[in-house]
Amino acid sequence: MSADNYNWGYDPLNYNVLEGSYSPDPYDGYNRIKEFKTMVMAMHNAGISINMDVVYNHTGPSENSNFNLLVPYYYYRTKANGTFYNGSGCGNELASERYMVNKFFRESCRFWVQEYHLSGFRFDLMVLIDNQTMIDIYKDCSAIYPSVMVYGEPWAG
Repeated sequence: MSADNYNWGYDPLNYNVLEGSYSPDPYDGYNRIKEFKTMVMAMHNAGISINMDVVYNHTGPSENSNFNLLVPYYYYRTKANGTFYNGSGCGNELASERYMVNKFFRESCRFWVQEYHLSGFRFDLMVLIDNQTMIDIYKDCSAIYPSVMVYGEPWAG
């Protein structure tokens, strides 16, 4: 990341947290939540659905990421020599086929649909997420919102 931490949103660090750069007061988390919910409600009232672009295939940092600090090397795909696979082109890729990674992705998407009433997701480099996890996400979210849209990029980085 750069010195000012501007990263286009593709160096994920803190999932389930609203990006603050569009807020008049980005340092007020409560206000960010209120603004976002107000925006989504206004869009829905105008007949507009909201899909969110999400990056679940990798994190910004690798060895020092929150996931790797929690359980070293569990959340990432690694080679036999311990180095990270890099299908994302960003230094790592999350191992969605592992139970707790699948669980995190699913719970995160359900959170966005339930709490913020999002209509769907566009997954960055979706090809790096295993098929079963994507099926699980769709089933979980469509149980909350039957018209949910789930789509993404089909190619690797």
